[in-house]
Amino acid sequence: MKSLKNFRKCRQKFHRIKFHSVMLLEVMIAFALVALCALPLIYPHVFILRSEKEFISTVELDHLVSLLYANRLQKLYMREISWSDIESHKEFPVDEALLDAVDHKKPLSYQGSYHFVEVKQKPSKPIDKTVHFLKLIFTFKPKEGSFFAEKRTKPLEYQYNVIIERKYHEN
Repeated sequence: MKSLKNFRKCRQKFHRIKFHSVMLLEVMIAFALVALCALPLIYPHVFILRSEKEFISTVELDHLVSLLYANRLQKLYMREISWSDIESHKEFPVDEALLDAVDHKKPLSYQGSYHFVEVKQKPSKPIDKTVHFLKLIFTFKPKEGSFFAEKRTKPLEYQYNVIIERKYHEN
């Protein structure tokens, strides 16, 4: 009789252990199913967040380029940009000094440069004064390792028209 009692006790323990391990497996399967169902619900929000971040960065860059255009135009009219650099299509970098000149404090996630291209000149032969139609072209590429480096293959380009009158002085 005692052995029968021990047998029943042992059998109950065995069923309890078996029941707990099955229950743990069921909980793990349920957790995996919930995780698999949650991923498609979370992905659109992550995509929207990334798109929003890219849009905000582009808007900030647009604003910065507008400030840079005004600054370069002012420097051009004050004759602080050499005419020989304009004629030779010299490419100027958008560096920290230039960003400080327009009070831009945030770190820039793009590498930028600008140059002038002469489109037209009136009259075609220089006399005592000529009018020049120039294009001021800003070009920005994402820096290596930045958020947009793998997404953008083409650089962002901003073009502005500039008309300037140049007077020649004979010595």
